[in-house]
Amino acid sequence: MANIAEDYVSPSLRWGIFKEDHPDASVEFTSVKGTTLGIPKDFGGDEDYCLATISRQPGDDSPIIGYKPVADTKGIRGDHISDKWNILCTKALGRAIKRAGYPDTTEDLKLFILYKQRMAEQEAIRDGVPTPSPQTETPGIVTDTQIEVKQSPLVKEVEPEIVEIPEEEAEVLAEVGGWKDKWEMEEAHDLLKETVESLPEDLRQKARDAHTEINNRQWPMESVAQFNAVAQSVQALAEEHAKQDLEA
Repeated sequence: MANIAEDYVSPSLRWGIFKEDHPDASVEFTSVKGTTLGIPKDFGGDEDYCLATISRQPGDDSPIIGYKPVADTKGIRGDHISDKWNILCTKALGRAIKRAGYPDTTEDLKLFILYKQRMAEQEAIRDGVPTPSPQTETPGIVTDTQIEVKQSPLVKEVEPEIVEIPEEEAEVLAEVGGWKDKWEMEEAHDLLKETVESLPEDLRQKARDAHTEINNRQWPMESVAQFNAVAQSVQALAEEHAKQDLEA
């Protein structure tokens, strides 16, 4: 099993960023044989895989895919067999989003967001739309990237005790902004809930403690930054659970 980078960014966080760029995007999960994915039989083509298919808009003729072998669920515990499928779906989604060009480490994701912002600024200049001056500090604006941050009046500047969020990732969270619409918020919350439900009770309690520490268990979370902080804590707990299973 490949080592997980210390600054790894969870699939749910990257999915939120992807949805910012593609509001009509959707993802579908199916079980397929490796041969249908072009995997030779000698390399696992006869095995079953969880396939995540991302469509950027309805009728997308070039969807993005990512997959994980079903065999990876060996050793994973859960209250129900479907919990293993939920974990596979999350992992397959992460691979699909990475294929779409959204990096899975904080540093690379920062550069990616900064690149997108610079491209947007260049396009605005070509269209004759004035852009904010980098020297001008405006409330609600990140001055180094000039990305607007939509803050909820319920936001509290606190750090979770379960997982400390690196400074670099906190900057990424601020750059994501607010929810595009209620459908995006509901989809992200559903994915987070499924991940928590796949954990054993002791880790579920840690997830609840982290959620309480961040915003006193607010649900749904109107602040994307707070949601991402909770999601990061849950992702770390899920990785801890997976590591325990491997060592068992």
